[in-house]
Amino acid sequence: MNKAIYFLIFVLIYSCNNNSKSQLNHSSAKKYLHLSHTRTNKNPKMDSVIETIDYTKYDMLWLGGDLAKSTSISRNAITHVDSIFNLGSTNTLWSLGNHDYRNLSLVKEHTNRLPYYSYHKNGITFLVLDTQDSLSNIVGKQMQLVRKVVDTLKHSSHLLILHHKLIWMYNNPELESRVKKTSNGKIGDCFHCINPNNFYSDIYPLLLKTKQKGIEVICIGGDIGYKTKEFEYVTPEGVYFLASGIKFNHNSENKGLVFEHDILTKKLKWDFVLLPML
Repeated sequence: MNKAIYFLIFVLIYSCNNNSKSQLNHSSAKKYLHLSHTRTNKNPKMDSVIETIDYTKYDMLWLGGDLAKSTSISRNAITHVDSIFNLGSTNTLWSLGNHDYRNLSLVKEHTNRLPYYSYHKNGITFLVLDTQDSLSNIVGKQMQLVRKVVDTLKHSSHLLILHHKLIWMYNNPELESRVKKTSNGKIGDCFHCINPNNFYSDIYPLLLKTKQKGIEVICIGGDIGYKTKEFEYVTPEGVYFLASGIKFNHNSENKGLVFEHDILTKKLKWDFVLLPML
């Protein structure tokens, strides 16, 4: 066999190996998008940019609630929201807000899920919480679910908790004073408020237990947008509190929270990105 044939075989093998590596790297790179407070004051329309984003570019869509003025008030309203976000997809995770809560039967009909649930994908375990139930307190069967997930968590690189209200701001010496400049809802007893709750007495110890297993913990709230477009805080123990949300028709300022995930290296990074850039 002459040198030209040897060289051709070498080039073909090298090309095949590189293509295989490229395909492997591409398949291990995932992108996720978190959006919330997308509602306008005219049901069921959402922010104009939100309704035109190409969501097929993202492997998962995480919704932080308050999608429309009254998302589940009618079949027409939730069908419109569904036409944008594909609520029934297993890749769409939705933590309900007060503006989504009118008819939970319609919500379940479109999502095939309860208002709270767990999910696992790409090495990440998700807990989607219902912070409207029991006025911001995680109790009853929902609390049982949290305990069960934490107790059985072994093979995940991350525990990611999606919720609407910023329940971790209440009773936190550093964060509570920042509620007025951060959260859409104030601290109080109303349905949309950050109510006195059991996050630090019952939930946070379980998150620290998860951290001790070597699993990263990220909590993502959705009730911001009016006063700020992004929020990030890490506790002394290394638990991340994030929040993203928008104010409709403020498109030069509004941001979505974009995550890039390398499944092979188990690295998850994020950034707040202007809506027109999504």
